[in-house]
Amino acid sequence: MKELIKVTENEKGQQLVSARNLYEFLGATERFSNWMNRQLEYGFIEGIDYNGCKVFNTLANQEVQDFVLTLDTAKEISMIQRSDKGKEARQYFIACEKRLKEIVPRTHLEVLQSEMALLIEKERVSNLLIEANNKIEEDKPKIVFAESVIGSSNSILVRQFAKDLCDEDFEIGQNRLFEWFRENKFLNKDNEPYQNHVASGLFEVITRTIGSGSETFTTRTTKITGKGQVYFAEKIKNQ
Repeated sequence: MKELIKVTENEKGQQLVSARNLYEFLGATERFSNWMNRQLEYGFIEGIDYNGCKVFNTLANQEVQDFVLTLDTAKEISMIQRSDKGKEARQYFIACEKRLKEIVPRTHLEVLQSEMALLIEKERVSNLLIEANNKIEEDKPKIVFAESVIGSSNSILVRQFAKDLCDEDFEIGQNRLFEWFRENKFLNKDNEPYQNHVASGLFEVITRTIGSGSETFTTRTTKITGKGQVYFAEKIKNQ
């Protein structure tokens, strides 16, 4: 059988295809990175259907990005091209797969090993899902806090923020919070925010003029914005 696209085998007997080789055979005209990103949108899973790798391009005299595809993935990508070249590539991969089965018949032991590997992979994925769900539950209070703050356009006083931070696992008072802001260079000795933190949207300063005529004075009140509440809650509780 004439080799149209190079098919290799790993130590487990799995047939593999270079994404760049497939891309060149299909005659794709767009950049390889754009083309590959479109293929990955069909739901292929890294570590199962493909793996990223680097190959040396002699023309460019440098390493370039490539992807190692399983034969099934290469067949699916060929099929979704909806072109004569795509059809030809898919038929070629089917023929390669059939030829391997004819040359290397699977023994009973190999079948058992394959099934065992599949069970191990399913258990690994299941454990990852359990870990992800546990992480979601762990982060849920933080998410609820962030969503409630982001949903509000109101800035609050440092006194109120100190109360909002307190729960069964953490407690801080207004004075200690002011001290923390000063120690970490968010507020100056007069408890006013430095201008760069106002510009970044963490604080706002409300200025009011009280009185009339020659008897007037100005007050400045520091408030923490919604963005600042989310930022400082995470920073203070995770330190």
